[in-house]
Amino acid sequence: MTTRKPTNSQLARLLLLVPWLAQNPGVTAKQAAVEFDVSVQQIERDLNTLIVCGLPGGYPSDLIDIQFWATNDDDDFSSSLIPADGHIHVLEPQSLNRPMAFTQDEVITLLVGLNALKDLPGAADSDLIDGVITKLQDCAGSVLAQAPSLTVNAGDGQEDAAVKVVIDQAVNQRKQLKISYLVPARDDVTTRVIEPLRVVLVDGLTYIHAWCLSSEGERTFRLSRILDAELLDTPFTSREPTTDSFDEVLLNDPTIPEVVLDVTAAGRWLSEYATVTDAMDLPAGAMRITLKVADPRWVERMLLQAGGQAKVVGPSSIGASVLAQAQQAIALYA
Repeated sequence: MTTRKPTNSQLARLLLLVPWLAQNPGVTAKQAAVEFDVSVQQIERDLNTLIVCGLPGGYPSDLIDIQFWATNDDDDFSSSLIPADGHIHVLEPQSLNRPMAFTQDEVITLLVGLNALKDLPGAADSDLIDGVITKLQDCAGSVLAQAPSLTVNAGDGQEDAAVKVVIDQAVNQRKQLKISYLVPARDDVTTRVIEPLRVVLVDGLTYIHAWCLSSEGERTFRLSRILDAELLDTPFTSREPTTDSFDEVLLNDPTIPEVVLDVTAAGRWLSEYATVTDAMDLPAGAMRITLKVADPRWVERMLLQAGGQAKVVGPSSIGASVLAQAQQAIALYA
């Protein structure tokens, strides 16, 4: 005998109830109650809710149409409850005639997100995520069979696997970390003690937003630049991030380098696609903007797309790299 779990959420139950009734015409209220592990009275309440639901517009032809017939001809359904042996028929399900199913794009999107989440240090229970992934793959087998092969790579591929394990332990055990961190702008390796507050994935790069005891403030550390990590015995101090937006974290982090651009009037759109720390109007509608750039490759791609709408003021290494890439692209057409 199969033990059914109660469907506690009415919305979830309603979405399942209509297609089940449509595929099982003439079932009784009692049978429906057993199927969804609720009372006959609850089935009545659900049906009374469904008959006033439907498509936008609210006209009679837009509503879900459900009718009930009793096995006893003397019962006209005028009582406050649907008879337990009353038959239920769905005349118009309004597109809910079959259980909801994920599209191929929806399945792939969910799998990409779940795999990326699982790969983040300090993420939710990985066993739970694996279970959801397996169940999703089982339920969407035919959909995935038609999809191209999929590989999910979170981060830039330069993260140290051992460092990720230690960070994961620190987040889950809420203990401090001692890290060796590369600061490319100064070509220097610093030693810091941090308390990871959250892990975020931005533009394919993994960042640790942490309270830095060495700096006595919040800092952001790119995972691939953490060269070594040691789990300490000292527990976290109880604190929450002071900023909700990761853009605010970038703005306030002095370790993340800045890029200065001069953009034409037609290129002012660039200021909407980056974290801008400063902006100054120039003649003829032009603008000088200062951007926080955690990964120079990102701003280089943006500048190549902008063409002649932007010029690098500094640092010169960004301008040189963009020029070299543009020359390589032009050479392909020579």
